[in-house]
Amino acid sequence: MDWNKLNGYDEKFAKLKAKPHNTFGGKVIEVLYGAQDENGNPVFPKDGAEDGHGRWFGIETDGVYQMFSLTLPASQGGTTEYGTEEGDKALEVMENQLRRRQAICREVEGLLRNYDDETDAKLATLKEEWDSMKNWNTPKDGEYADRFERSLGLYSRRLEDQARNREEKQAIVDKAKALIDSTSWKNTNEEFRTLQEEWKEIGSAGKGVDDELWNEFNGARKAFNTKRKEYFANRDAMVAEIKEKKENLIQRAKDATADVKNWRDAGNVINALMDEWKEIKGFGSRDSDEALWKEFNSIRQDFFARRRAFFNDRDNARKASVEKKKELIAKATEIVNSENYEKENTDAMKVLDKEWKDAGYSGKDDNDRLWNEFTAIKDQFWAAKRAANQKRFQDIIERKNTTIRNMKEQVNDLQERIFSTEDYTKIRNFERRIEEKKEIISNLEKDIDDLKKRLD
Repeated sequence: MDWNKLNGYDEKFAKLKAKPHNTFGGKVIEVLYGAQDENGNPVFPKDGAEDGHGRWFGIETDGVYQMFSLTLPASQGGTTEYGTEEGDKALEVMENQLRRRQAICREVEGLLRNYDDETDAKLATLKEEWDSMKNWNTPKDGEYADRFERSLGLYSRRLEDQARNREEKQAIVDKAKALIDSTSWKNTNEEFRTLQEEWKEIGSAGKGVDDELWNEFNGARKAFNTKRKEYFANRDAMVAEIKEKKENLIQRAKDATADVKNWRDAGNVINALMDEWKEIKGFGSRDSDEALWKEFNSIRQDFFARRRAFFNDRDNARKASVEKKKELIAKATEIVNSENYEKENTDAMKVLDKEWKDAGYSGKDDNDRLWNEFTAIKDQFWAAKRAANQKRFQDIIERKNTTIRNMKEQVNDLQERIFSTEDYTKIRNFERRIEEKKEIISNLEKDIDDLKKRLD
């Protein structure tokens, strides 16, 4: 029910209070109306006064009013009705539920970041609690509902991803089991390696499922390896040992060069592996030895080529970074010299900061020096801007203080006019105007306090 359409409502003789509430994104509205004096004449209502006034209480969000309670004026019977089943506790219940909805959103987001075997049950409990709460149709209800649904959507997609990953890993396990009895030792061994690489590319299928499927895959691989070892048991042990050592060195070389983080350290590893290769005594089969050497040497040559390219690119990038940073220093100097601290130049300085980060590392000889030079220019700009803002805030405070003094003089004048008239209507009008001006003064004083805090 809209309060300004109430039977007997007269704006001139009504008292309206509207207080913003961030909890639900709207305002709490209280309207006192229908007050009468002892002769039945309408008067301006007062809190706690025995003037027979009625009271409309509720909230407003985005221009839509929601009534929580309505007490009719004494002249209309003085009965009370409620807009919700929560009665007089509607506001408290609504705000508590909204706070809980916000907390649930945070709990769900935390569960998704730290997913474990208990997450499903916890999410189900939180969803049940969510569904048990009332939708108050406030902006915050919508905001939290969207946030909650987004989290549930992520959860649903995670389950879908896990189901897909489970199918893909199961397919790899099935392929691995089919290879157990193969006697094509070399090709099958490579197939197991390929399957393992494919496994690494697949995401999680769930903690327990991952372990179970991996044990099956690893068991198939071990079963094949056992058969292969039994087959070669009667061959020359030294040939097998040499081949195994070289394959191990190849794998270590692959591991060392697959995802290089430190090129110098990786180079030391490759050189050490080459020394180990030279120290291997004896020979394996001719075809095997030749193929193994080609593979190992190919890894080495590819690594050294990539390392040369990396350092060349790095040197070029650092040179480009130095030139870019010099350009940014020149632009920053130009902004400082303009002595213009408006938004355009403030934004420009922030853009220069971002461009500086994008410019990358400039090398140990230039990086710190250029940064210190750039920082000094920035500090000069921001210090000057702060000084300009301080003066601007002081000017605003002075203007607001002047307005407060004028308002107080107007209040004093209205108070004197109250004492000089017996016209009740004028008195109520003067009182209302006094209240309005006091409210303006209060708001101005709050603004001044906020500005002073910003000055501090």
